Amino acid sequence: MEHSVFVDRTVDLLRSLLGYARDRIRTHEALGDLLPDRVPPEEVVGAALVEALRRVDDAPADRLYPWLRGFVRQAIAREVADWRRRRRERSLDEPVGTGWSDDSGIGVPLRLIDVLPDPTAPTPEELATAAEVQRAIAALLGQAPDIWREPLRLHAIDGLPIAAVARMEGVTTAEVRRRIERAREFLRARLAEEYEEGRAPAAETLLAAMPRTEPAPEALARLHERLGTGRAG
Repeated sequence: MEHSVFVDRTVDLLRSLLGYARDRIRTHEALGDLLPDRVPPEEVVGAALVEALRRVDDAPADRLYPWLRGFVRQAIAREVADWRRRRRERSLDEPVGTGWSDDSGIGVPLRLIDVLPDPTAPTPEELATAAEVQRAIAALLGQAPDIWREPLRLHAIDGLPIAAVARMEGVTTAEVRRRIERAREFLRARLAEEYEEGRAPAAETLLAAMPRTEPAPEALARLHERLGTGRAG
């Protein structure tokens, strides 16, 4: 792909890439693979863009967003591997019997039922302000394949029309609807596994509680600099 075309098209995808990065980072935080709030999504996306620019000639014209998403996924995997390495090194250096005073609970997967035992109590607005709840929801969604989860996130959380998601994914609108329904079914099944006797919260309520991607202007400006556009977004 021509460099200028790649840059222009990637600029239009920055918000969605940041949303994807935030979703995956929250999932790893909930699973205990990353410390909460230590890996900024814009840094991960920035690292991914650097790698993508090195391979711009390989960029596909019809499925650019999934292609870029792969670089973001690799960048997050590197962060997870780095944290695991540092945790192993620290555990070897710790005297026997000492605890991790600042890392309490790290390594223990976070379940939604543990942070939201009564799903009928809070309102969606209250859910949206609870970081642990958001991470637990992300962990549930994170168990679904990217191919299902990302269309659901783009449509149900970020509010993109089905047609826009189809263009980004390089598939038909019918296929996008099928993938979204698969993701919803997957989420309902996981919720039913955690909650007993029909007490599981509605998947739609949880999705409505997740905040849309609204990156700070300075974060977008830094990503534009990585792309070499010189624009602030």
